[in-house]
Amino acid sequence: MSYPLSRGLGQAIITYMREVRPSGFGRSLFFTLSAPVRPLTGKTLGKLVRDRLNRIGITSGPRGTHALRHATAQHLLDKGMPMKVIGDLLGHRDPSSTAIYAKVNLAALREVAALDLEGLA
Repeated sequence: MSYPLSRGLGQAIITYMREVRPSGFGRSLFFTLSAPVRPLTGKTLGKLVRDRLNRIGITSGPRGTHALRHATAQHLLDKGMPMKVIGDLLGHRDPSSTAIYAKVNLAALREVAALDLEGLA
């Protein structure tokens, strides 16, 4: 499966893996910054995301790593990616799991409503 990464982000990850990433930790990608160096756990990553959201003033909505999944799904949906593709990317087996991201984009809806249909309304 491939994931939609920008070329710059993909290159940054490759550089990190080749030049910075500690060796001897199997397939783990990200690690703690202080000793003892060890792979980040889901719990630690969730705390990092919550702390960062708080620092930038986001105090409502999904929290932790789910906030990243939600933001990614919503961004891809807003860009026109089909729900099936988004569901596959997120690892959803049931399409109804992906449907929670299908929210009404009021700005886009207003734009469509303002179209001049030249008497076809």
